[in-house]
Amino acid sequence: MTGHSPARYEELKAAVTAARLQFDQPDDATDVLEDVEETPVQIPSRDGHGDGSRTIAGRLYRSKEAAASTASGGPTPVLVNWHGSGLVFHWFGQDRPYCAQVAREIPGLVVLDADYRKAPEDPFPAAVHDTEDVLRWVASQPDVYDASRVALSGFSAGGLLALLQIPVVVAVYPTVDLSVPAAERKQVETPIQPIPAHMAALFDECWTPDPETRKDPRCSSGRADPALFPDHVVILTCGGDNCAPEANDLAAKLKDGKRKVVHEVMEGMPHAFDKTCKPGTPEWGQKEKMNALIIQELKEALRI
Repeated sequence: MTGHSPARYEELKAAVTAARLQFDQPDDATDVLEDVEETPVQIPSRDGHGDGSRTIAGRLYRSKEAAASTASGGPTPVLVNWHGSGLVFHWFGQDRPYCAQVAREIPGLVVLDADYRKAPEDPFPAAVHDTEDVLRWVASQPDVYDASRVALSGFSAGGLLALLQIPVVVAVYPTVDLSVPAAERKQVETPIQPIPAHMAALFDECWTPDPETRKDPRCSSGRADPALFPDHVVILTCGGDNCAPEANDLAAKLKDGKRKVVHEVMEGMPHAFDKTCKPGTPEWGQKEKMNALIIQELKEALRI
């Protein structure tokens, strides 16, 4: 409960526990894993106290075709993904369909879906440290992973975390500036199922008890120097999402001629529309369009 008074921590914990019960999202069914291998891994954490007592959960995805043909081959490119959570929800595993699809459609690529700590139990910078430790783990295995071909993706809060790192980035409906109070952030003209401002403010306080911390570029990538961003950035936003205006502004700022920036708005879509959509719906069609664009850009950026 670092950064919160004991009384305020208990209040936040109670509010978040209630929200977790209300919005619980179990892992997706394994039927999305057709032609894909899924392997659980435990990644060392800097906070393991030297005895391995704490690790970071991860899952590796690879097409069965690639696994069979490259069992004794050289290092492979890798995509590291972080799920959405508002930085408070334990939703690791919700991106299983996405990770499996990317691995299936890019057979030469390994996809690592990685967890990270949540607030208020573990406020900033715990989640940032976990993302850094995951990337260090990848870099520590040059015989397995090609460090020159690493990409990151993330959804919502996972997009925030992905944008804090250096390699190729795919950020999907990310939050990019926590320094602006939730109630004062820009609004889209026609919000669709918006995240209530009071809920966004709760998430912000849980993760960053000190409002000054929210100006840190590790919390608010929209405030970072454009020179820190990689050569290939994909930012995808939703037309009905109040997280979109600031992410759209970031995409515009990065279009300075020094990198490739792919920016597309999923019109008529709410935040996290792809997590619960059903085949045959407009949301499903936008999800297919979005994932096809991500796969295309990953192939180009990673030279696959």
